[in-house]
Amino acid sequence: MKFNRIIALMLPAAILTFGFSGNRGIRDMVEWNESQKISWEDYKGKITDTSKITSSCCGIYCIPQVIGDSGIITIVAYFDRNKSWVSRKHSDSLLLIHEQGHFDLTEVYARKLRKKISSIRPAEENFSAEIKKFYSWAWDDLQKQHAAYDKATDHGAIDFAQRTWDKYIDEHLNLYKNFSSSEVRIRVVN
Repeated sequence: MKFNRIIALMLPAAILTFGFSGNRGIRDMVEWNESQKISWEDYKGKITDTSKITSSCCGIYCIPQVIGDSGIITIVAYFDRNKSWVSRKHSDSLLLIHEQGHFDLTEVYARKLRKKISSIRPAEENFSAEIKKFYSWAWDDLQKQHAAYDKATDHGAIDFAQRTWDKYIDEHLNLYKNFSSSEVRIRVVN
């Protein structure tokens, strides 16, 4: 008898989470959308590091499921309002543009992940492991890109570097525009 499997993968703040914890709390998330940008009002979290001006918690939800001989994988780039914070005395528009870049870069990697997953044909018994492998690759590479982005722009303080990265991110969003749908469907081999 066939059954459906759903496994939720989530990488907020560099932690791979399976299932649910006892202290879940309510998540207040913004799903990445080309026409909607984040605003300082989206930063609802408590300051956790006084040596920093802001912290944007962006991540990628990945929900793979098998239905019959199809794999349906939902991949969403998100911004967590309750884990993102800003020191209000430093909340200017240039810094917000930089933080939007982190969110946009997260969407680039969600699209890259969708592209990679769309080309595989895993066996049903290896389905979750295959998705997790690609997911881990995307997350690890994204963290390196976030660090390079912050270093090159000095967290948005170097204007020409910020403009260069903005262009790079826009070009990559466009490069992977065919993978902007949050759902990927693949064939699963029995």
